[in-house]
Amino acid sequence: MPIAPPFMFLDEATVGPSGAQGRYTITGQEFFLAGHFKGNPIMPASVMLEALGQLGVFYLLTGLPESAATGPIDPATIFFASCDGVRCHRVCRPGDILELSIKPRRIKAPLAVLEGVIRVGGQKAVGAEEITLTFGPASA
Repeated sequence: MPIAPPFMFLDEATVGPSGAQGRYTITGQEFFLAGHFKGNPIMPASVMLEALGQLGVFYLLTGLPESAATGPIDPATIFFASCDGVRCHRVCRPGDILELSIKPRRIKAPLAVLEGVIRVGGQKAVGAEEITLTFGPASA
């Protein structure tokens, strides 16, 4: 993964035939929670979208058939390009366990469009109809 702490929002992740799943526990020690909001820490929706994007990066690097990407992908070339159809349904706080899932909608180099959902205790917290990542081939 080209992402590292303190900006890594996946504690664990797995890839299956139809996408990827991951988990992240909001510890309350995340650096940004001290000011979001003072005395009332709430996980920013933008960071939850980042977590879905990170799960998408993991999927591209470990679960994507090379044929869909026309060969191996260079981790240094994967970037978050856009997201559409984002809806937040629930406030997430320290102690919550984010259950993330993504599935591919369409992948054709240099773009991967994924659909993502975050649930907490089975309850939908965030949904994104489209998360678009750009990527490039690994050098030979």
